Amino acid sequence: MHTFEELREKYKVFEYTGYEAEWLSGDEAQLPSLQVRYRYEIPGLSTFSTRWVFPAERCTDSAILDELLFSLGMAEAISYYKCACPERVTVRCGRLSPAQISWWEKLFYKGLGEFQYRNGIDVSQDELLHIECDAAGDEAGAKDDLPLHDSASYEGVMVPIGGGKDSVVSLELLKDREVYTYSVNESDTIRNVIACCDHVKGNLPAKRILDKKIVELNGEGYLNGHIPFSAVVAFSTVICAYLNGIRHIALSNESSANESTVKDSFVNHQYSKSYEFEQDFTGYISGLTDSDLHYFSLLRPYAEISIARMFAEHKAYHKAFRSCNAGSKQGIWCCNCPKCLFVYIILSPFLTEDELTGIFGEKLLDKESLDKDFRELTGIDENKPFECVGTRSEVCAAIRRFVARGGRSLLTDRYAAYISGLADDLDDLLSDVSTEHNIPRELSYTIKGQGQA
Repeated sequence: MHTFEELREKYKVFEYTGYEAEWLSGDEAQLPSLQVRYRYEIPGLSTFSTRWVFPAERCTDSAILDELLFSLGMAEAISYYKCACPERVTVRCGRLSPAQISWWEKLFYKGLGEFQYRNGIDVSQDELLHIECDAAGDEAGAKDDLPLHDSASYEGVMVPIGGGKDSVVSLELLKDREVYTYSVNESDTIRNVIACCDHVKGNLPAKRILDKKIVELNGEGYLNGHIPFSAVVAFSTVICAYLNGIRHIALSNESSANESTVKDSFVNHQYSKSYEFEQDFTGYISGLTDSDLHYFSLLRPYAEISIARMFAEHKAYHKAFRSCNAGSKQGIWCCNCPKCLFVYIILSPFLTEDELTGIFGEKLLDKESLDKDFRELTGIDENKPFECVGTRSEVCAAIRRFVARGGRSLLTDRYAAYISGLADDLDDLLSDVSTEHNIPRELSYTIKGQGQA
């Protein structure tokens, strides 16, 4: 196993060397598409390449599209940078202003917060990396032409789908709108969820193919861990919306995503789903173009517990949705991970035990193997699991309600004394609708009356 210090000494620079885009013709069943190849290198270690393919209603080259493609490449660079974490990141294929460099250095640092924590890396943002551009002369850092003007018209709403309960709620809140779905590497679960929705106007699946070399390096003991994948997806959604003339990009990230995973630290598994990132991201895009494109989370006013209550009402999706990362490739609930246990608990106040076992296939609160996950989710242990889960308060409130309804299980009986002392109130959490969001005025009706007990 290689160490951070050893790799930093051996590999001094990470390079974003270039990208190329080409239009691919479609057929009667498919839209034309845009294929983009990104190239990176850690000199002395390896070259890397990522390929993206986007469906494209509008096949047009523009300076705006070029800025968006370049930016996706910057976000994608993190996937490869992390294997050795060189101190210098050199951009050889574009320009960045000093403010943009600061923006990217923050994303690398905070987006790799969990990665640093789990690899025992303790450095400041300034110590982790410095980004520099390879442009020469007066062009270096010059971005006086931004934001670029866009006179094109946009309409409709695009909802990114991952196969979980949150995006289902967004789809149903927007059932009176012109809705398109978007996904990266569409799975059977995603297709099954979309098939349950009868008001989707179109489906826009993108493909992302990572370089297999990074998997080989992981196997050889180079650094590995969580990246801010939602930031990568964010840039890809704007590209897809731009290529297809869609005005609104409605994410399904909740207020619960703002809570840190490691208590009293900046380490947050869901950093790129947080409101902080959403604010940073929308500011970055508005600095590139004045296009009438709007990125926001439709569910930002709600906590996970409110989203669970809303989802529980949409029973047509209960057999189709999956939130388990461990079982995602097989389209199953593994029933042995913190994400499965979290979803089980958060739905327990709103579904019967028979309905829960109908979804998961077994009673998860009776599983000895989930004891550690239960402790972390409820706050008995200090840190939360490194998964996309809700707050400790929400989990505790759901557990309290489960017990109050007469629920009995191995884990709730074991920690009965702890549960009886909890003060977290479900009704208080359900009535809390945050005003901290970026939902456009024309869609603000979606938050009225939702999330209420």
